[in-house]
Amino acid sequence: MAQASWRRVAVALAFAVAGVGVVSITENIQASCAGPQEGGRWWNKNALGDPISLEVSLDQCGDQVLNGVQTSTTYGLKVFVKQSNGNLYQRPKVQAVYRNSNGKRWLYAKVPTGGYLDHVWLRPSNEDGQNQLYVYIKHESLDSKPSAESKFWFVRNRPPTPLTGLTQGTAHVTDTIRRVP
Repeated sequence: MAQASWRRVAVALAFAVAGVGVVSITENIQASCAGPQEGGRWWNKNALGDPISLEVSLDQCGDQVLNGVQTSTTYGLKVFVKQSNGNLYQRPKVQAVYRNSNGKRWLYAKVPTGGYLDHVWLRPSNEDGQNQLYVYIKHESLDSKPSAESKFWFVRNRPPTPLTGLTQGTAHVTDTIRRVP
């Protein structure tokens, strides 16, 4: 009998050690979302293009279950336009989602611009060995003005001339945006 209970203790101890190992492994594993391929700051190849710059971000990784509900992965888009005085104006950040269109995956966002609602479609592309961002914008008129569309190519490097000032909403940021080599 003593030998049988000694075996039970040994087996129970082995299962306990294995269970602790499994628990500690699962506690150390953390899921992470990769940033979108479109992620980061992009600059319009056309120096007169509007918008002049875009910034795509991963805002929330949908890798958690909170109160029994799976969270979703969310993305953000900031649009920067150049003002007549040369300063940049940052439109309020909007949420972006992935959509399929014409057999391709696009990052899509709706950007209010005053009298228009811009439907912005972004798709990364490798052109001439350089990563670029193709941007299609459908400018939907919210009043009697005609609707329009724009197509641009964006690159990650900054424009060739320094930009000064950044206006975000109605607040003016005094830092100068400088070209980074």
